[in-house]
Amino acid sequence: MAAEGEILVLVLSNGMQFSELAAVIDGLKNSSKSMGSHARREKYWQAYTKMNSKVAGMDGQAYCMLMYRAKEDGEGECSLMELTKRQKGLVNGACEFMGQKVKPPEDPSSKNWCLVFSEEDAPRAWRDLMEAEPCICIAPDGVYVSTLHKRVLCKALSGPIKSLKDLEALIAELAPEKPLRSISFTGNEPPSVNSYNTFVVGPSQLGPQLPPTIGHVASTSTHEIYAYFLKRKSAHTVGEADKLIAQMLTDVSKGETAIVLTGKKEAQIAVKNSLMKRVFVHESMGKFIDFVRNDGSIEMIVVSGPLEELGKFGEFGGLVFELFYRADLSAFG
Repeated sequence: MAAEGEILVLVLSNGMQFSELAAVIDGLKNSSKSMGSHARREKYWQAYTKMNSKVAGMDGQAYCMLMYRAKEDGEGECSLMELTKRQKGLVNGACEFMGQKVKPPEDPSSKNWCLVFSEEDAPRAWRDLMEAEPCICIAPDGVYVSTLHKRVLCKALSGPIKSLKDLEALIAELAPEKPLRSISFTGNEPPSVNSYNTFVVGPSQLGPQLPPTIGHVASTSTHEIYAYFLKRKSAHTVGEADKLIAQMLTDVSKGETAIVLTGKKEAQIAVKNSLMKRVFVHESMGKFIDFVRNDGSIEMIVVSGPLEELGKFGEFGGLVFELFYRADLSAFG
């Protein structure tokens, strides 16, 4: 179950009529009767009741996201966010969306749909839609820019790439807008090829030949593809964090005032006094992550995965940060 205040249910509508959206929500509400425990049934009944009340009486096409946030005591809160012009373009065919698509009950052949996410999938889908970093996937039929729930075909291919030389030539041609496209909900942000975000997907004879900068995942499952990307990204970010830790240990051995530090207390002092330039933080530190996000001026890299598998970064508790200049934080209280 989602934590208190987290999104319990998320619905993304790509333009069905509000009356149709209300009917979809009503169907979800009725299906919640079959959920396991009474408490779970009651929570979802409240969620869909609130959502239905939010769209009841509204006219026109529903280009929106509906979010219901859970609360431990009492009813949760429902909000409706209208899609921007850019987001409307994406849901209207500019990119493909993956997930549980529900059509209007009275018109199952409609081109309109809504995506429904619940429990742990709901906050994960929200982050994917709004802020997830995309990867660049080279499949037998083309080059895609993709996250877990969004993807777009950027360059069609006639079949699998058969030689490393041809693959490297293809990757060398991939550039933002030429042909890599943006699938961001918040702005035009086409990706660039880097050392971890580009890889071959599906069965390929090239796997053993590939350099570290080009990955390969045999699966064609969108979940497994994006999980593989996150694993590659994590390895890269842990490597960068370990470089900071190595610098910190060198400074300590020389008796120099620190510019790289670890520790939650020290990190909070650095944030409050506008001293923090960059921070690597483990995904488990939710409150600190929100604290840094609220500041808005710090480069933050969130690292996922079990701490025991994250090298020196894991050994130092999953938090390392860099200051703008060398400073003794004890002087700031």
